Parts: sequence; C-alpha cells; structure tokens
Amino acid sequence: MKKVLGLLIGLFVTLTVVAGAARVESVQVKTRAPENRTVTVYFRIPANYKQKQTGLWRVLILFGGRNSDGRSDVTGRLGWGEWADKHGIFLVCPGFRNDNYWEPEEWSGRALFSALAEIRKKYEICTEKLLFYGYSAGSQCSNLFPAWRPGNTRAWVSHACGVFHEPGGRMRSVPGLVTCGDADTARYIISRNFVEEARKRGTAIIWKSFPNSPHDVPPDSLKLARAFLAYYHLRYLSDLGGAVSRRNVSESFFIGDDLDNVFYPADSPGARNIMPEDRVVLPDRSIAEAWGKEAK
Repeated sequence: MKKVLGLLIGLFVTLTVVAGAARVESVQVKTRAPENRTVTVYFRIPANYKQKQTGLWRVLILFGGRNSDGRSDVTGRLGWGEWADKHGIFLVCPGFRNDNYWEPEEWSGRALFSALAEIRKKYEICTEKLLFYGYSAGSQCSNLFPAWRPGNTRAWVSHACGVFHEPGGRMRSVPGLVTCGDADTARYIISRNFVEEARKRGTAIIWKSFPNSPHDVPPDSLKLARAFLAYYHLRYLSDLGGAVSRRNVSESFFIGDDLDNVFYPADSPGARNIMPEDRVVLPDRSIAEAWGKEAK
C-alpha cells in the first residue's frame, strides 16, 4: 500500500457559515500528502456553548462517506445537530481525500489532532476523550483512528465498514458499536467477522444488523448510535472536569439475543439461555431499547 509523507506544514482558521443558533467554522491544515495539501476540517459549535463555564465540552469526530468534504455532515446531513445541541457536543468533520486517509498513522491522524489543537485555542473542548462516528469509508476512520489512539477515545461507532483494525488488547477498554445492513453483503460479512474475532479476544463490541438494508444509513442505525454515544458521554462526564453528574445513566445492563432481536435483563433466565455466539451485551436500557425489543 502506498506510503504518504505526513508532515504538517501549517494551519489557519476561517469562519464559514452560520447554522441556525449554532455556528459552523473551519480549520485548514496544510500537509504534504499529495491530494491533501490543504485539508479543511469543519466544526459545529453547539447552540448552548458558553465560554468560561466550569469544565470542557465533548467532541464527536464525524466521518462522512468516501472523500466527504466534511461540510455537508457538519451542517445537517444525517441530522446530528439536534443531538449535539441536546448534549452540548462539538461536531468535528474532516474533509480528507484519498491518500489512504483512513490510515491515521500515515498523515491524517496528525492532521486531525493538529486541527483539534487549533480549535482548542478558541473553544474549551476536550481532546483527551473523543467520540467517533463514521459510515461507509468514514466508518473505517471511526474504527482505525481509535485503534491508533485508544487513549484519546471514549467510544466509537462504525456503520457499513470495509476495513477494521486487527482486534487486540489495546482496544478492550474502549467501547465500540458496529452496525451494518444485511443486504450490504460484503461489508456485512467483514463487520460480522470482525465482531466475532474481537469478542474471542475479550472485547465486548455491540453488534446490530438491519434487515434488507443495502449500503445506506438506516434511521434506526442512527438512533442506536446516538443512544450509545450519549450513554458514554454522560457516564464519563468526569472526562470534562467541573461538576460531575451521572443523572439519566442507569447501573443495570441487558443481554440481547441477536438471533431474535430481543433483549432480557442480564440476570434473567432468558439471558442465560442465549447462545454465546448470539449474545450482545447492552450496558443501559436506552441502548437496549434502541437495539431491539424487550422480551415479554
């Protein structure tokens, strides 16, 4: 696979658009990657942002499809804005193109963290524990970037992914969610195989497939992704400093049956009867209800 020089050679910030009550700005990062001499990284400031509050603001790195410019995703595609405003979360969307950008160790990882450092000069964001979401080619980033920097990752979601990291111990403590339509045949097989291999190595990744769904982003996959990411955001508000509250985060968990798409309380007979290969550990009721139906 082609190697790309990844030295960053400059960056600057520009104001781009206003999206309702929220603001959207961009950082431009210059690199020596052949097709990414100048990379624009868009970011959305949540509507309720206030400077000099107690604590930092969470960041969701949002990767669009292959060669997405970032702007469409940060300004409304897939509808992440309302969720981000509700939870007070910055959306950061890189506009990478080609040059194996899904491989962060090549050049794109350093470009992203340089952009975050520049954003942090103006806005009080947390860059130590990030959330990641991606679909299609972007899902490769939302898996491979956390695997490259697990210490900087709070949780990650990959939908319809075609390239995953090799499962291992470094990612065991980093919560992950993998989803795919079962009519997206090649990526479904890749995703399912990755989840099974990761589980064999002790990583409890949540898995969910969507029937008759091709290479697209089903609304229910977004519902599950948002419940999952919100849970880990709220559970680890300590990442952000300031006053810590775990309100709305339960202490119970559930077990889903992937075969029947139903879930049970973890200590119930129904949960104990689920075959190991069909067990899905769901750490919270909000995630369980977005994942499937409660068994009667």
